[in-house]
Amino acid sequence: MASDQDTLIGMGFPQNRVLKALKATKNSGLQPAMDWLLAHSDDADIDDPIGESAGGTLGGSSSSSAPAEAGATSGDSAEQEGDEIQDGEQTAQSLICQDCQRIFRDAEAAQRHAMRTEHVNFAESTQVIKPLTEEEKAAKLAELKQKLAEKKATRSVQDEEERRQNEKLRRKAGQDMTMVKQKLEEQEMKKLADARKREKEDDRKAKAAIKAQIEADKAERARKKQEALHGIQQAKAAEVAAAATAAAAPPKVYTETRLQLRLPNGVAVVQTFGASDKLEQVYDFVQQHHRSASAPTFHLMTTFPRKVLDGAEREKTLSDLGLVPSCVLVVTNN
Repeated sequence: MASDQDTLIGMGFPQNRVLKALKATKNSGLQPAMDWLLAHSDDADIDDPIGESAGGTLGGSSSSSAPAEAGATSGDSAEQEGDEIQDGEQTAQSLICQDCQRIFRDAEAAQRHAMRTEHVNFAESTQVIKPLTEEEKAAKLAELKQKLAEKKATRSVQDEEERRQNEKLRRKAGQDMTMVKQKLEEQEMKKLADARKREKEDDRKAKAAIKAQIEADKAERARKKQEALHGIQQAKAAEVAAAATAAAAPPKVYTETRLQLRLPNGVAVVQTFGASDKLEQVYDFVQQHHRSASAPTFHLMTTFPRKVLDGAEREKTLSDLGLVPSCVLVVTNN
């Protein structure tokens, strides 16, 4: 009759796994070994080699002969020492689950049953588990192969689902990174656009301020020019009126004259002088009150007729020069 090791190898299990199963179940039989192989088929170290000494203690003939020899030796010792089993004494051959009445060959099988079912009430039993027949072995093998196939299929589905989930996570992470990068680029572009917009606005304001200043300066120059022109026209009108009055009436003797002095900056200054005052006194008045250090020399000039009054004319009186009773003199820089 084939040993458990040969039977399991014949079922298609690798020899290394069979030896591990028989060693783990302490050669308790075919069923415990098959249960162990099914429970540990996915262990990471299931195919790791075992020690050389395992082959000597596992297997068919050697494992069966050792208990026989041990039994003979123990029997002889029992007869010699008087410890043989008496009538009525029975030894435990198996373990029974008192919750479901299932019988197990050894404690490891009972422990696996307890882990699966959470049953906790176990007791020793004298019932001997009969060896499996060839038909039972074939049925067990078919059942085991089916369980292994189902477990492999389940594991394949789980692996595929895990791979799919990992791929989804990878794609999502890639999409998130792309979105973050795109958002950062959009923020940077917005900053650049805002900076350019501020620069354009600053340039526009600066140009507007310069233009406004130019217009203000232009308006100020026009105002001053208009004021100067208005003053000249008034002076001419006064001269014409005075001439007409002089022609219509007898000459009048004036003791004072009213001079309008037009400075180079466009300002008109009116001052009264005596008719007998010399022109030099008018020069002194302008020099003391209305001249700047940057232009120390100047001339006085009549507007109509246009004539420069300087040199020897400074010693003449205002009456002799025809500047009485009023006149407009323009101050010009040399």
